[in-house]
Amino acid sequence: MTPPHLALILLVCLVWGFNFIVGKVAVEELSAMMLTGWRFLLLTVVLLPFLKIVPGQMVRVVIVAITMGAAHFAFMFAALGISDNISVIAIGVQLNVPFATLLSVFVLSEFVGWRRWLGIAVSFGGVVVISFDPAVFTALEGMGLVIIAALMAAIGMVTMRQLAGVGVFTLQAWVAILSWPPMFLLTGLFQPEQFVASFEASWLTWGAVAYTAFGASLVGHVGMYYLLQRYEVSLVSPITLLAPVLGVVFGVTLWGDELTARIIIGGLMTLAGVLVIALRKPPSPDPAAEA
Repeated sequence: MTPPHLALILLVCLVWGFNFIVGKVAVEELSAMMLTGWRFLLLTVVLLPFLKIVPGQMVRVVIVAITMGAAHFAFMFAALGISDNISVIAIGVQLNVPFATLLSVFVLSEFVGWRRWLGIAVSFGGVVVISFDPAVFTALEGMGLVIIAALMAAIGMVTMRQLAGVGVFTLQAWVAILSWPPMFLLTGLFQPEQFVASFEASWLTWGAVAYTAFGASLVGHVGMYYLLQRYEVSLVSPITLLAPVLGVVFGVTLWGDELTARIIIGGLMTLAGVLVIALRKPPSPDPAAEA
């Protein structure tokens, strides 16, 4: 990987890692649904020129938009809203990798060897260890929500692998335009006061909303797509594990997260399991090759 490309992927990891802090700041004043709605409305304004129908791909595009857009971020921001520990959320959301691997077996008929099964088991085991930490157990709902967020992202990732001829900006435009209307509708039905709260929110909260839209989505996802066009997934994916590590660092240094022994051990288990999965080569038709 060339130095400029290495710098780009490090920037992506930095942007994504800091997004956990930014999201936590935003949900101090806005609900998860309101934050998700505004995020994707701002993104829609920027990406509207790229919106176009892609024949034969729209069903999958809609599935990706719903799962990786509204559903994933609403659950993740909700988890941040009720959890005092940002580090736990940053680690837990990495379950999207083992979830995606499991789904690829059933949906895409991909072969998974014993090393990746071991990685899946270790990563899930790490989350179990974290879940029973006293610092987390009192707000176990947050862990449950982040697991759902990871599952939504995994469904979107597997569906995305089946897309053909859909540009990254076109896909992001559809994700944006299909995500904010249901979020605003649900907010209007169950949290109507949030519309007033959003216009009374501080500049810091609105800055956080803008960061999630333009930093995490545009810089992060566009940068990752650019790199995946030039390098193998097995090279790029392991480096992105730096994002949750940075999320933990930011959580401890900027938000005052408490790092207990269980969280450290469970976090290392989860990241190690994800690393084992990410480092495996693409599935081989010969099972002996994977063993």
